[in-house]
Order: sequence, then structure tokens, then C-alpha cells
Amino acid sequence: MASSPSSFFFFFLLLLTPSLASPPPPPSSTLIQTTCSLTSNYDFCVAALRSDPRSLRAKDVKSLSAIALRIAVAKAKTTAAYAASLAKNATEAAASRSAFGTCVEKYKNAGEALRWALGSLAQENYDYACVHIGAAQEYASTCGRLFFRRNPGMAFPAAMAKREDELQRLCGTAFDIISQLG
Repeated sequence: MASSPSSFFFFFLLLLTPSLASPPPPPSSTLIQTTCSLTSNYDFCVAALRSDPRSLRAKDVKSLSAIALRIAVAKAKTTAAYAASLAKNATEAAASRSAFGTCVEKYKNAGEALRWALGSLAQENYDYACVHIGAAQEYASTCGRLFFRRNPGMAFPAAMAKREDELQRLCGTAFDIISQLG
């Protein structure tokens, strides 16, 4: 049976079509590694994203950005709760209770700013997402500064300082990832 030129053309076209299609998305671990390689703290980025099982199903950098923001929102929420417990149990001075009470509000505000960043990310308004992340970082850093102002000579609790640092780093990671989008 002889082949017609048109059947040869269609056969050739079928062979060529897969090479013209866009490549499949990278496996999630490769996506995480590639994305985190463009952040300021690769190891922290990888560890943070892998701590959330949703990152294993991420299809693109935008979805990893949302995951990084959700991790930061959760950290802001748990830090606000921790500050509330410190305010409730503070025995040193009324000033430290007041400072921790202010910290609760600042971390709640940080969480709200991060939720706004998620909304901006969903609307693909990456500049505003980064602005909201910056606001969250500022809210978090205000806690320690206020504590020292209101309690000169008193040590800021190490566990609180660690939580502040973690939120700062999570925000920095989210910022670095979103910056890859546009």
C-alpha cells in the first residue's frame, strides 16, 4: 500500500507537535529548588516551603508565592497568640504587659497585611503584594523596639525575638519569590 504525500505530512506533523508544545512543569522539588535559588536565603526558603505539604503540589512560582505568604500568615498568628500569653503572664511590670499587648496588635496587623498581600498576589498585582509584605515586616519589628523603649534595661524574651526573626525571614522569602513574577 502506497503512502500519499498528505499522510506522510500528517505523520511528520504528529512527530513535530510534542516538540512545539510547552515543556511540562518541573516536579515540585525541582520547582522549589529553582525558585529558592533566586532568593536571599536558599536553605531557609527550601525548609520553609517543604514544611508545608501544599508546596509538593505547586505547579508554578505564583503558587509557591501564595504558600510562602500563608506560612508567614500562620507565623504572625501564632506569634500574636504567644505575645498575648506573655502579656497575660507578665509579672515584671505593667510596662511589659502593655508592650506585649501592643505586640499582639502589631502581629495581628502583620497577619492582616500578609492577607492583603495574598489578595494582591491573586490579582497579579505583585508590586502591591510586596508593599504589604514590607508593612508586615515593619509591624513585626515594631514589637521589639517598643519593648525596649518601654522597658529600658529589661531583656526582650529570646523566644519572642526568635519568632520575630522567623517572621522577618518568612516575609523576606515571600518577597523574593514574588519578585520573580514580575
